[in-house]
Amino acid sequence: MEVLVMKKWLLIISATVICVAAAFLYFFSLTPKGDTITSRESILNTAISKGNEWTIAKELELGGYIVSGAYSADNKSTLAIFEPTGNGDYKFSTSTNRNSDEIIVGGVAINGEWYDLIWFNGAKTEYAEITYTINGQVQDTLRYSTDDMDIISIKNPEKEYSIHVVYYDNDGNKYE
Repeated sequence: MEVLVMKKWLLIISATVICVAAAFLYFFSLTPKGDTITSRESILNTAISKGNEWTIAKELELGGYIVSGAYSADNKSTLAIFEPTGNGDYKFSTSTNRNSDEIIVGGVAINGEWYDLIWFNGAKTEYAEITYTINGQVQDTLRYSTDDMDIISIKNPEKEYSIHVVYYDNDGNKYE
């Protein structure tokens, strides 16, 4: 009789361990790994409190990191940084968020290098002009084609500076 009770308890404990292990494996298989655009969109939906139903419009790879330009169903835009975790997976690191009609100017340090990141999702534009002021000296204006609405990335060794960004559409309208 005791052997039968022991076998019954062993069977119950074994079934419980198997169920817990299966639930654990199921949970981790559902966790987005950041290895695809769809999984990064899912990560954005949980990581960014303002904005919902994020859609990634543009991406850029910088030093192994992924910079995603995305917009939400409620008129928000973001530049999100995804850090590599190994095995082709990425985790959310940080983001700069704005309303969709605003230019996003942010930055990120990757592998000891600073990059200015600029993106505008508010209107179809032709080009952007970017002007730096370093130590009180206005630098030559940089001009970037924005026909494809790509993310602009500028490696910047300076520590203290200001930046002015203006986007222009085909009709000469300014966005700043």
